[in-house]
Amino acid sequence: MQANTRNSFVISRALRNFLAASILTSLASQLAVTTDAVIVSHMIGPDAISAINITMPVNILFSCVSILIGLGASILAARAIGQHDNNKVNHIFSVSMLLLALLGIAVSVTTYIWSEEIISSFCTDTRVYPLAVEYTNVITAGAIFLIFSNGINYFVSTDGNPSLVARGVVVGAVANIILDIILVHVMGIAGSALATIINYTITLAVVATHFRKKSSSYRLVNPLRGLARQCMKNIYEGLPLMLGNLLLGLAVLAINKMILSASGADGLYIWSICLQVLMITFVVLNGVGNAMLSIGGVLVGEKDYNGVRILTSLSLKFVCSVLALFVATVIIYPQFLGYIFGNGTGQNIQGVDNALRIFSLLLIPFAVTLTMRFLFQILEYRILSLVMSAGQLAFIIACLWIFIEVAPGKLWWSFPFSAIMLIAIQIATTLVLWLKRKNISPITLIPGKDNSSIDLSISYTATGIEKATAKIREFLNNDVENKTIEVYIENLKRIMTEVIDMSCDKKHCFDMHIKTIKGNVTATLRATGKKFVETEFTKTLSHTVEFKYMHGQNVLFIRPVK
Repeated sequence: MQANTRNSFVISRALRNFLAASILTSLASQLAVTTDAVIVSHMIGPDAISAINITMPVNILFSCVSILIGLGASILAARAIGQHDNNKVNHIFSVSMLLLALLGIAVSVTTYIWSEEIISSFCTDTRVYPLAVEYTNVITAGAIFLIFSNGINYFVSTDGNPSLVARGVVVGAVANIILDIILVHVMGIAGSALATIINYTITLAVVATHFRKKSSSYRLVNPLRGLARQCMKNIYEGLPLMLGNLLLGLAVLAINKMILSASGADGLYIWSICLQVLMITFVVLNGVGNAMLSIGGVLVGEKDYNGVRILTSLSLKFVCSVLALFVATVIIYPQFLGYIFGNGTGQNIQGVDNALRIFSLLLIPFAVTLTMRFLFQILEYRILSLVMSAGQLAFIIACLWIFIEVAPGKLWWSFPFSAIMLIAIQIATTLVLWLKRKNISPITLIPGKDNSSIDLSISYTATGIEKATAKIREFLNNDVENKTIEVYIENLKRIMTEVIDMSCDKKHCFDMHIKTIKGNVTATLRATGKKFVETEFTKTLSHTVEFKYMHGQNVLFIRPVK
């Protein structure tokens, strides 16, 4: 392959590398949650899984704090990394760590003090309430560890080290499974909550080792300088994602009450299994979301919108293909999931299989909508992302209410119906925005072709470099008038030649993205494979090139020339 228009190879490799670690992280996290449900349902009874379901809004509150402060700030950090602004990266990180610590302690103390009052507002069922209170009393006491661990994970993944996050989460999840079996036997449902806290504490200890490495982009600096302004930026960036998570908790709370009222404890049990099925799909969705926010955030920081377009296409294809297999499995073998979550092991509740088949039809349209929300977030369509979050859950609740009132026997059909309706509204909304701004793509809203940048996929050959150099020279000579441009082009050529010598993956290609902004020229080179070994030549380029190994790629930021 010679120097051609950008292809998907390098970004596809980055996505696969990130997804492998990120999905493993999500899988281990969900395994810890699912294990709680499975173990307590078998060791205590079906009411125990309902109790954990009832407490889910409390856990979602803890996640909301992590998302508001940690995930929002990590997106800002990703853009700053793409802009090569190390001072900005460090300040964002330092302010976020301070806020996570302060808010984490405040939320943990407050929810612990008011735990019984919180649960009484969620549930009055005499079978479920005592178990829910017992679980909540323990989980709120250790909320600081859940909040801080999740916040740290976002930053480390964004810094191109999702594999370390995966290792930490896997170690914590394995400990959670072992401790669940032991502690539930000794302490009942409170033992499951304690095992969860220990899980997050172990994860935090493992992942925090990233910050001791020289390759880490983050250094603690004085967070008090410009604290208020940076706090507002962090919160503003994380607000749509946090509200989406918060609304999910409120939606679960509302649905719990509606189904409990309409179908009693048995209906709540069926809904609890359906909710676990939805949580299983978040293994894939969280993996894809983290990849889009991290990889996409850096690409947006570089204004590499062609790369964003490739990333979005690959992500949607992956989500739809994986979930299609999962939905088919649920439709064919619903009784297997019912058995895993305790149905038929002691108390056989009718209607589980049919409800699971119907509910599974929600998953693909729900996943597509969520994936597009991640895209709109990195493109800074925050209001649209927020409206979609609210709309997605409002539609589910509204449709459920209508079905309960009109056709209570078919209430499970409300879930796929609401998801399909939201997809239609989302497409219509984006088309309206596209008609108003013709420089963006319809549906995805990604900015169109930018004449101030050039994208190349370059083969690992001398001919490939020569063709790339010719295209770069033509682009820069047309866009920038400066005597130093030729020196910059020759420097790029030398760097590309050195990449060929250092790379172990020469069968395919590497990417080059060059951008001009007000006469300044910046370039980013991405090459897949093992981490480059420093040579005498690369040492001489230390004042010209900033090197990072992230997302399984060697990334070279060639500093701007004026």
